[in-house]
Amino acid sequence: MNVTYAQWFGIATASAFLLPMAIPGEGIDTEFWIITVFVLLAWFVFRWDAVKGISRRGGRAEVLLGASLIIADYAFNWWRGSSVGIVDLLIIFVGTIVAFYGYRSLRLFWVPATYGIILLLGYQVVNLAPSLGALQDWLARVMASVLNALGINSSVNGEIVSMSSSSGSPILLDVGGPCTGVQGIIAFGMLSTMALLDLKPSMSRLIPIFALGFVGAFLINIVRLLLMFLTYEFTSMDVAVTLHIYVGYIVFIAWVVAFWAIAFRYLVPRGRVAQPQSGQLS
Repeated sequence: MNVTYAQWFGIATASAFLLPMAIPGEGIDTEFWIITVFVLLAWFVFRWDAVKGISRRGGRAEVLLGASLIIADYAFNWWRGSSVGIVDLLIIFVGTIVAFYGYRSLRLFWVPATYGIILLLGYQVVNLAPSLGALQDWLARVMASVLNALGINSSVNGEIVSMSSSSGSPILLDVGGPCTGVQGIIAFGMLSTMALLDLKPSMSRLIPIFALGFVGAFLINIVRLLLMFLTYEFTSMDVAVTLHIYVGYIVFIAWVVAFWAIAFRYLVPRGRVAQPQSGQLS
């Protein structure tokens, strides 16, 4: 079986992301690693034709530069005894691109290359934003109303939701600042819409695309919260605590993929979706 250059690039990227797991004392930040990998995979699915169309190859100096970036990042984390996080994955990804396609090809990959920055900014919002008390209380009331509609006796006091459980004792859940999903709404709202920018849609199409991306992320956050509440209701506390960490990311990633599938097919002019010339870099 012949492996294409683009496939070798994909294999090298995956290997570079996985290698830190085998480096003693290093490892990965599992939470951010999973979300970054899944979002990048989704982008590659929709833009693979453009990647295959890149004609430029990295020269010797660029191969050396790209490899040096990756090795330096590994070495720095090993020296600090820290895990590979979002910034590290961004550096590793850029290093792989430069080594395979040269630095000029970064313009094709600018959207996925900025994902790490967007995610970092999104997850700093709660620390920088003013009080989210009103949003917390509103989401708590929404959760209590939906749970009651589903036959689960629930009441709300501010941001605290009390719901009945099969064991008889009530479960108290606090819809705190992180639970508002503001980070996820901003991060995934940006992620869902940014992928369309490199297709250069018209402004008349871009505005509704952005609106749909952020509105969808907001509504998906309500679904995420409901799923978390239901895990506490119908599973053990240990299982619920574990699922609480990952359910939100799975739901948001599912939204990004679904949004891209819709947007690439219906919201961008067909002529532009079919043009792989953006990947013809020389």
